[in-house]
Parts: sequence; structure tokens; C-alpha cells
Amino acid sequence: MVWFNSLCFLLLPALLMDSVMTTGIDEDHILNHDVDPDPGRMKYIWNPFSGFCGENATMVRCAGVCPETCAFKSLKCPKYCGVNCVCKPDYVFNENLQLCILKTDCPLDIKQLVVETHRVFQ
Repeated sequence: MVWFNSLCFLLLPALLMDSVMTTGIDEDHILNHDVDPDPGRMKYIWNPFSGFCGENATMVRCAGVCPETCAFKSLKCPKYCGVNCVCKPDYVFNENLQLCILKTDCPLDIKQLVVETHRVFQ
């Protein structure tokens, strides 16, 4: 019986972690759209801020998953914490560089679209 309790004690954290990390979200599509605003997008960005936000971002507890980018600005966003960094005012997240840049530094050929939801982060 002792070995059974030990086994349960070892497996319980793994089972709980799996249930916490499972969101039930189809990760291959942008959420809440009749038409996907970026149909070429295959995956979300996991976390570009590995412990340091960079000089153009600020650390926060729960920054969300839909930052403003050069190409998209979301009106709504799912209530997920996502990453722990948010771009400073007048900065947007550049998905190619994976960092915050001045909005005025966005490529001139990209016109920002205001959409219902454009999810960037996992």
C-alpha cells in the first residue's frame, strides 16, 4: 500500500500540470473571427521575452495574448495571461523581430487593420 501512495504522490503533479496547461484552444487559428485576418499564420509565438522584457517593454503580471502589432490591433482578446511583458506606449510588437518597436518604425507598406481578435502569443 505504501508503494501505491508513493506512486500517486509522484503522478499527481503531472496530472494536475497537464490539466492546468490544457486550454482547449485550437492553436492553429486566430480566435473569434468569421474570417481569419491572417490566414497564413500557422502557430502562435510561445514567449519572446525570456525573463527580460527589453528596453521597449515593461514587465507586468498578465500582459495578455493579443498585443498591438504593425499589422493588427485587436478590439477584443481572450482572457489569457500569455506573456509577462507589454510594449510601452507608442510601441507595437513586431512579430518578425519578436520585440517591441516604435509604431512609426513599422514598414510603410503595412497598413494596420483593426480586427476583432488577432492572437499572437500562446
